[in-house]
Amino acid sequence: MKLLKSFILLILSVCTALSTQAQTLSPEQQAKLNSLPAPLRAQAIEELRKFESQQAAQNASQPIEQPEVVIPKTEATDLKIESEFESSTDLAEVEEKSEAKVIDKALEQFGYDLFAGSPTTFAPATEIPVPVDYVLGPGDQVRIQLFGKENISYDLYVSRDGILQVPELGPLPVAGQTFNELKTSIQQKVSEQMIGMQAFVSLGELRSMRIFMLGDVNRPGAYTVSSLSTMTNALFVSGGIRPIGSLRNIQLKRSGEIVATLDLYDLLLNGDTSSDARLQPGDVIFVPPVGTLVGIAGEVRRPAIYELKEQNSIGSIVAMAGGFTARAFPSLSQIERISPKGLKELIDVDLNQSASLELQGQNGDTIRIYSSLDRVENFVRLEGAVERPGDYEWSEGQRISNILTNIEQLLPEADLDYALVVSRNPITGDTSTRSFSLEKLFLGNQAENDLELEPKDRILVFDGTTPNREGLQPIINQLKAQGTSETPQKIVSIEGRVRHPGEYPLDRSMRASDLLRAAGGFTEDAYTLQAELIRFEDNEKTVRDSFLIPVNLSQFSEQSDITLQEFDQVHVKRIPEWTEKESIILSGEVRFPGTYTIERGETLSRIIERAGGLTDLADPTSAIFVRESLRIQEAANLQKLRERLQSDIAAASLQSDALSLDSVDTAQSLLDQLENTEAVGRLVIDLPNVLTGEKDISVKDGDQLILKQQPQAVTIIGSVNYPTSHLYQGGLSQFDYIDLSGGLTRKADKKQIYVVKSNGEVRVDQRSRFFPKGGVSIEAGDTIVVPIDVDRVAPLKLWTTTSQIFYQIALGAAAINSF
Repeated sequence: MKLLKSFILLILSVCTALSTQAQTLSPEQQAKLNSLPAPLRAQAIEELRKFESQQAAQNASQPIEQPEVVIPKTEATDLKIESEFESSTDLAEVEEKSEAKVIDKALEQFGYDLFAGSPTTFAPATEIPVPVDYVLGPGDQVRIQLFGKENISYDLYVSRDGILQVPELGPLPVAGQTFNELKTSIQQKVSEQMIGMQAFVSLGELRSMRIFMLGDVNRPGAYTVSSLSTMTNALFVSGGIRPIGSLRNIQLKRSGEIVATLDLYDLLLNGDTSSDARLQPGDVIFVPPVGTLVGIAGEVRRPAIYELKEQNSIGSIVAMAGGFTARAFPSLSQIERISPKGLKELIDVDLNQSASLELQGQNGDTIRIYSSLDRVENFVRLEGAVERPGDYEWSEGQRISNILTNIEQLLPEADLDYALVVSRNPITGDTSTRSFSLEKLFLGNQAENDLELEPKDRILVFDGTTPNREGLQPIINQLKAQGTSETPQKIVSIEGRVRHPGEYPLDRSMRASDLLRAAGGFTEDAYTLQAELIRFEDNEKTVRDSFLIPVNLSQFSEQSDITLQEFDQVHVKRIPEWTEKESIILSGEVRFPGTYTIERGETLSRIIERAGGLTDLADPTSAIFVRESLRIQEAANLQKLRERLQSDIAAASLQSDALSLDSVDTAQSLLDQLENTEAVGRLVIDLPNVLTGEKDISVKDGDQLILKQQPQAVTIIGSVNYPTSHLYQGGLSQFDYIDLSGGLTRKADKKQIYVVKSNGEVRVDQRSRFFPKGGVSIEAGDTIVVPIDVDRVAPLKLWTTTSQIFYQIALGAAAINSF
């Protein structure tokens, strides 16, 4: 029973082995086979032969399925070959960084990607025609159809002895015959031996055969392939050739002799398959090591590493690479070669010369074909506020009017008074400028403004609506960088009341009027009668002196228009006592409320008089006066107060006693209210005395005066049980109103109670033990504020100040918003 089980397991394992590409038994399987008894061993051998015959027939007859994909392996030796050519670009990168001398793309060996993803089996489709020179052998299926007086079809196989058993014709030796010879032989015998019958002969399933793939292939070994397979089919079966294998000298050996060689470059470069020989059983395909390798990089159509079959010239290598690209500059080419001393050396060659193309490449050479420069020579560039900026063709004698032919080429915001032509000296590289007026150019004043252009000049048109001259600063920086002791910076500046103050290039024969034109002219508040020019001069290179030169702006003439020098600074003053339009807003109980334009130094009483005075319902004692400058200052103080209060809260939160924690909660509540509080900028004024002229004040731009009607209520806020407003009752004190609001809370500080009058003035109760009946007189519109006891929040030093500021701002805002 154990022997039978071992026999069954052996048959299964051997059949699995024979179903792979390399049909051989392992030493372990052979040992198990030899250990079986003679009857079982003979039976096993017979079963294996049957399985082998069936497997061969299946390989020849089954259609192509999706095969497993072989990924060619990359070994250390392969990487060594590629890195030898990748490192060839280092010298060029170190020695030259220009755009025409850098080739940084690593080279790969040509042709080996043909086998990327090669299938593990290759069985041609059975439907394709069989060539007439196909040689028959054992296992081939021959289909014979007889027709005439009767119709008969036979599907016959060539036996192991090469015999084809044809009914009524007998055995026919067909092994070694071509398919054409077989058809002729059978048709002749049928016509001779079977009267009235004709034969049609074709081939059905074709035999499989075993070949060997050896040498530098990805998977060397024995393979079973179709009898129609060629050398390239077998190469695909084995996964392709390794990078250390040759693509140009693939050998087909039969009985130890080389019967054919295959050069895959003929297939890859020319599509020539004439040397792709058909295989026979037992053939050996041998791939020797790669031969001479030469790399070509740069501006060719197929930069790669190529294998040379024989001594190839540089011209033939360029041809293999597909020739030069349109950007190539063959006159500037190089060959990097390993010298006899083992060092790299460069050889400059002009590949436009036939003699250079006939030079022979050597193993390890790298040929570099550099590109032409991207720089354009004959152009001028138009930049800035134009409709179509860009490069334009330059020609000899060309002027600005040839580029800017009409004003329609400019954007609406273009500055017509000042534009620049920026030139660069081709020898020294120094930048220089020339200014011109677009307005005068289009009006026909071409003598001074239609400048002649040089190659690579830049015409810069500025935007007249922006405060800065966009694009001018890089030119200024370049001019500063060019400054030396012998050639100072060609820069002047203008400050003050001009539209575009700043630094400008100093043109040849530039005058003060030209600088004013460059700066966009005067602003509306400029003092146009006189300006100041500060000039710096070196006193024999020992001391730098400065002196002031008055510039008469009222009458510019040839004599008064000063010619500028390096570092000159022009300052345009402002008109004395110039003021912008200023206004004040009156609202509420005035006869003519609205916005009033004010004069310099005008008083509040004068503005109220212009507004027709107060109405009969107005209450001057409760007037609200708001000033913008105070609001800005108040907002800054609020921000500082928030930051300091946050710091105190953080310090108090580190203490663990209950009093500190209670203080933190209270202060955090106040901080939250402060975050939502906006500055008002209220100024406390005594309007009745203002109206009489005793305490009049000067008004400023942005002031606002709000006049309310006579108030009728008294408000209580802070630490009372029910903060609210009460109808004013004469004769009641502040404590009487507090009692009306439910009295003080537990946290109230009854010693710090204060009253905010309707005009914003703050008054504190002055009672003491000597004057127990003192107090603040309460009037309609007053607000009584009851703060929190500061002793309960001792860690927070800013509590009293913070609460007072908050209440005052809140009351001012409430008064304004309630109007």
